[in-house]
Amino acid sequence: MTFRELLEKYKNGTATQAERALVEAELEKSEAIADYLSEGLEALERSGEALDTSGAEVKKVKQTVNRRLRRTALWAAAIVLAAVLAVRFVVNPLVSALYYQPNAQTVGQEEYGDAIYDLTALYSLLMPGQTVSEVQTQSQGFGRYAMTYETEDWLTGERRQVSRTIHPGEYGTGGWIIPSVQRGFDLLTMEAIVEEGRELSGSGYSQEAVDYLSQLPETSYLAVWVHFPQRLNPIGFAQLGAAYNGYCAQGILSFRWAAVRTAEDNRQLMGYQTQDCPCLGVAPDQERYPMFSYTQMWEEMVGRSFTEKSAAQFEGSAAKQHFMTLLSYLADRPEAVEALAGPVDSLDFQGALDYVTEYGVEIYGALVYAQPSALLQMWEDGAIDGLSIQQVLPSRYSGSSDLRQ
Repeated sequence: MTFRELLEKYKNGTATQAERALVEAELEKSEAIADYLSEGLEALERSGEALDTSGAEVKKVKQTVNRRLRRTALWAAAIVLAAVLAVRFVVNPLVSALYYQPNAQTVGQEEYGDAIYDLTALYSLLMPGQTVSEVQTQSQGFGRYAMTYETEDWLTGERRQVSRTIHPGEYGTGGWIIPSVQRGFDLLTMEAIVEEGRELSGSGYSQEAVDYLSQLPETSYLAVWVHFPQRLNPIGFAQLGAAYNGYCAQGILSFRWAAVRTAEDNRQLMGYQTQDCPCLGVAPDQERYPMFSYTQMWEEMVGRSFTEKSAAQFEGSAAKQHFMTLLSYLADRPEAVEALAGPVDSLDFQGALDYVTEYGVEIYGALVYAQPSALLQMWEDGAIDGLSIQQVLPSRYSGSSDLRQ
C-alpha cells in the first residue's frame, strides 16, 4: 500500500490504529520541513536587504581588487621584459665573449670585422693559389655566427662561395680551411727526399716532368711546384726572380708563393705570397703588425728609385717582415685559428715564429706559374732540381685576368 492510499484511509476514518499513527508521524515530519524552508527564505530576504544597503562598499572592494590585479600584471610584464633584456644585453654578450667573435672589431680598421684579417692571414700562409674576399658575418646569438666569404683561384680565376655556421666551442677537427698539404704534398716530399740525402733525379720529380714539359706547346701555361737545390733567404729568392726578369716581364714566368721551412720535421706547408699575387690589401694595427699586406710595401716604395740589387734587397727584406708579421698575428689569435682552421696540431704558428726567428726564413721551394720554356730554362740553369706539375691550361689567356697583365 502506498502512502497516498494510506493517507486516503486516514481521511475517511477507515485506517487502523497503527496506520493512523504512521500517517500522523509523516505529517509531523512534513510540517517540520516546511518550517525550516520558511526560515531559510526569511534569511535570504534579510541578506538581500543588507546587500542593497552596502552596494557602495562592494563597489569599493571590487575597485581595490582590480587595482591590485593590474599592479600584479604590470609587475609580471616588467619582470618578463627585464629577463628578456638581460638575456639580450647581458647574458648573450657574456656567453659570446667566451668564444671567437668574427664580427668583433679589435685588430684593425673600424669598417672591417676581425674575420677578414684572420682569413687573409690564414689563406696567405696556408693556401697557396687562393685568395679570400667578401667576408660577411652575422651574429645568431650566444657565440653562434653565420659566415660567408668568397675564394678565388689565382690560376683559373674560378670563384667559389663558402658558407658556414660557427658554433661556440664546436669547431671540429677539420675546421673550415683545409690547409693545402695535399696540393703541396709533392713539394714536401721533395724536401724530405733531400733531407734524407737522396737525389731528386731518380725520384720521379725531375726528368719525367722535364720530358713532359718539352712535349707541351709553348702556349701552355702551368701551375708547378719547384724545389731549389739550396735553401734561399727572402733576398736570395727575390734575386732569383730578378734573374728571370725577362720572362717575368713578358708574363711567361711568375713566382706566386714561397714555401718556408717552419719546423724541424717540416710536415706543414707554410709560406707567403709574393708581391705580385692578388691580395686584399687589408691590414690590422700597423704599429703592432707592420707589413701585414704588400700594399704597405708599395706605399714605402713610392718616390724611391732602385737598382736591380737594391730592389731585390728591399723586396726580400719586406717579404721576410711580411711572413713573420703573419705568423705573429696568428700566434696572437689562437681562438680564431681554432674556429676557422680547426684544432690541427701542426698549425703551431707560435712554434713556427720561434723557429724562423732562431734559424731564419729559409725558402726550399715555390709555386710558379709559367710557360714550358721558362721552366725548362730554370732546369737547364740548375736554378731548380725538382718540379711537380699541378695544373695545365691551354694558355695563360684562358686563366685568371690577373695572369694576362
